[in-house]
Amino acid sequence: MQRIIQLYGVFLLLFTFSCGGGESESETVNFEDFAGQTGQEKVDTIAVDSIPVPEDHSQMGELIQKLIPDYDTSGHKAFNVLDRFSFNQNRKVQFIGREKVAYGKSKEVTPLANVFYYTFSDTLKTKNAFYNYLDGMAAEGEGGPVKLHQDVKSIKMPPLFMVVYDTVIVSAEYMCEHKANDWKAFEDSIFAVFGKKYRYCIDVGCGGPLKWK
Repeated sequence: MQRIIQLYGVFLLLFTFSCGGGESESETVNFEDFAGQTGQEKVDTIAVDSIPVPEDHSQMGELIQKLIPDYDTSGHKAFNVLDRFSFNQNRKVQFIGREKVAYGKSKEVTPLANVFYYTFSDTLKTKNAFYNYLDGMAAEGEGGPVKLHQDVKSIKMPPLFMVVYDTVIVSAEYMCEHKANDWKAFEDSIFAVFGKKYRYCIDVGCGGPLKWK
């Protein structure tokens, strides 16, 4: 009888352990699956190329402060042809509209502008960088080659506003989808900070025209 009781106790213990182990297995989550789900959500919602904009007392900092009522800012890493040339310093700032604008009949979008700022040691290096930039703007048959002070009705490229000074180049790149935004006011702010005593200024609409100012 005692042997039977012992065997029953062992059987009960094994049955309890088996049930507990099954429940534990059903509640276990594979870490890779979990990390994949939550991690993917973060990747989709965070701009991986965004960079905090440091405190800046330069002209770019002044431009940021001037536009801060209407735009948030973030650094960015977008490539620009001017990156290839011998500049002294550069800054890349993305301006993000605080108010959405209309796109089509029923959609709204947040307007964005990628602004590029370069300084050069002398006027020769500034001109060299700018002329090379013009050479790469559009191929023949797409609105190019772009020539100094010659407007073009159509050109295969997104909107652009660029101002060239003696040793400074400032440009803003837009998107066609954001054309409803008041970019004229944005460009006036660039003039207000950097001045109107420039050497060259080009204004490109979505697919053209390209106008020299």
